[in-house]
Amino acid sequence: MKMLPDKLNQTLEGEIYIREDKTAVKNALARLEVKGSQTFTEFYNRYAGPFWEEYVPFELLDLVDEENNIEAYTLICRREYGFPKQYLILSEISANAALVLDALTDSVYIVNFEGGDELLLKGELEATWPTFSAFLKSYFNC
Repeated sequence: MKMLPDKLNQTLEGEIYIREDKTAVKNALARLEVKGSQTFTEFYNRYAGPFWEEYVPFELLDLVDEENNIEAYTLICRREYGFPKQYLILSEISANAALVLDALTDSVYIVNFEGGDELLLKGELEATWPTFSAFLKSYFNC
């Protein structure tokens, strides 16, 4: 079952984005003790980042590749901000804000660390995108 936006293949058609090691994705999610949505898992099984598009002003990190990745930033936020395991940090923390995926609801948030993180943890922050798929459509403008 295809979950990714149709035009994503055209946007990420370069060989640089092809995921070579799908096992690394499975292992990273196991280490983080989280299960991403079907769309999230399909995206990272198919594509390797990091990604940068002008439509959303954050670099979308890769799950495992590069030194700065989703796994590393998620562990930092768990340690420093007390984020529970359901949250994955999708971007570097720039301008004191980051993209955050709630793996339980599949919602994506822009979280600022000047109170937005506290609202997120209390369940009071409104999602910026209702699903990871909607986020991908906005991020890649497809």
